[in-house]
Amino acid sequence: MFNPGKTLALISGCLSSPRATWQSYLEENPGWQRTALELTVPMIVLAVLVGWILSLVFGTYLYYGYGRGAIAALIVGLAGAAISIVVVSFLISFLAGALGGQARFDRAFAGASLAMVPAWVGLAVSPIPFLGWLLQLVGSITALVFLYKVIPLAVSVPENKRVIHFVLLIVLAIVIQLVLGLMLGAGTSLPG
Repeated sequence: MFNPGKTLALISGCLSSPRATWQSYLEENPGWQRTALELTVPMIVLAVLVGWILSLVFGTYLYYGYGRGAIAALIVGLAGAAISIVVVSFLISFLAGALGGQARFDRAFAGASLAMVPAWVGLAVSPIPFLGWLLQLVGSITALVFLYKVIPLAVSVPENKRVIHFVLLIVLAIVIQLVLGLMLGAGTSLPG
């Protein structure tokens, strides 16, 4: 069940004391459905809505909005984020199992969702003129650093295989996202 207080506490904790927040949440062993309801979906919805409102206030552009409004932004944002987070979570779990860690999708999903909070905050503030792009870049880089740090907590990747796990994760995630993007893009193009 959706608990706005829990969602805000997780977002705040991921930004102010990330390691303690990750450890506390992962100790609860939430299923992926619970994480999706408590963090992933609300975070995406908040980021897209705040970003869309800021784009209206400042007259700027929000990547997920495509100028079509809040509903289109939410649909595109949720669909894109759902695909991305599932792909990354599957890869984290699969690679962890292959490299001596624990192949646990639920924990991989929780870890990936927790790590991505700075990226979604960055997206939310991206429409701020002059500064938004920089905040989004900082949020994305921070999310990658958080992902590197949370993976051993989530799926117990051995320390000596942590770098190879992370590099394979990033490379495979990019390749899969490109292939999916090309496949989905080919299906949406209009003839002639």
